[in-house]
Amino acid sequence: MPVFPRLRLQPRTNLVVAATLLVFFLLTVWLDYRQQERFILEESIEKARLIAFQTIRTRDYLSAQLQAGNVTLDSDRVGLIPVLASNRIGVQVAGDTDYQIRQVSDRYRNPANAPDPFEQRTLQQFRRGAGDEYYQITGADAARSFRYLQAFRADQSCLECHGDPADAPQVIQELYPPETDRAYHYPLGEVIGAISIQIPMDRLQRQVLARVRNDALTTGGIYLALIFCLSLLTRATVLHPLALLGAAIGRINRSGTFVEKLPVERDDEIGELIEGFNGMVESLADKQKELTESEARFRILTETARDGIISFLPDGKIILFNQAASRLFGYSKMESLGMSIAELIHPDNRDLHEIGAEAYFRQHGQQLLKELQRFVGRRRDGSSFSLEVSLSRVETDEYSFYTAIMRKVDQE
Repeated sequence: MPVFPRLRLQPRTNLVVAATLLVFFLLTVWLDYRQQERFILEESIEKARLIAFQTIRTRDYLSAQLQAGNVTLDSDRVGLIPVLASNRIGVQVAGDTDYQIRQVSDRYRNPANAPDPFEQRTLQQFRRGAGDEYYQITGADAARSFRYLQAFRADQSCLECHGDPADAPQVIQELYPPETDRAYHYPLGEVIGAISIQIPMDRLQRQVLARVRNDALTTGGIYLALIFCLSLLTRATVLHPLALLGAAIGRINRSGTFVEKLPVERDDEIGELIEGFNGMVESLADKQKELTESEARFRILTETARDGIISFLPDGKIILFNQAASRLFGYSKMESLGMSIAELIHPDNRDLHEIGAEAYFRQHGQQLLKELQRFVGRRRDGSSFSLEVSLSRVETDEYSFYTAIMRKVDQE
């Protein structure tokens, strides 16, 4: 069943092209969405990695400066403790964004540095040698977050506060008594903790949607321009030539003459179609001429024949009545067309009149075709006369009819 059967070819073509491009547009938007998700995730990884390295370098820098300046940590300089200082810097940076930046350790001194289950598992992976970096999207729906952890390991500057308790500054020993604190006795190079960065996915999602929306507007504009250009191109190269061809066929159909041809200006399939049309018109014109001449010869033959010639359908309806038949029966050609052949036979032929012409010729047709027949004819004025009739039958796949050649005979 054709799609959009009531639409003309131009709007139907436009709809098909638009529907096809819409499918490709949606596919393009979906692929762009997936690509933008990957881009945003890669950007988030790079941002988190940069923040982590900056935090670690800040902590290392403070430790190195304290050692280089031979600064002794005391109660007035607690804020210079590298871990505390870098944590506070991270809090300030996080306040400027909606990121969560903190240092975590499973042997924490500050409860604020206690790891959550995800961070705890990641710290264990770091200790098992699974690298120093890990990231994952966690949570569901509105709680989804991008999580990133970068391990940091104990170096020489860390061991001042996390190595042998006896070597730790007095203020550290006072704040974190060696008897209860777990953050001492780290060997050099051991994973001492990690920088943990958490970015809400709704922020990333908004970035993705904003980029996809901008790309979709640009792509949609290009697709609309493409639809418009394709419509004009299709109309000029396909639909206009077809419209000219259809108009020519309509004029031929109305006039019944095969004289119109179209100019062939192209070498493509449309040009071949027009050439085929022109060839068909030429062939039909020749056949029409032959048919006209044949009909003229047939009319001359039938109209000049001395015998009456009558053709009728199997139901008896007359379709041909020549001049000799008109003289014989007294009916004009116009009067006779559509009459039943039974009206030309005298009522004495009861079989014909009782069962009707169609049944009569169905029952007796084969016998009537074999030899000349004698009938009593009836003229228009009701008078009767003897007829000698030679009957023939023409049959094709589409139609059949009888032709009777009649001659008046003198009664014996």
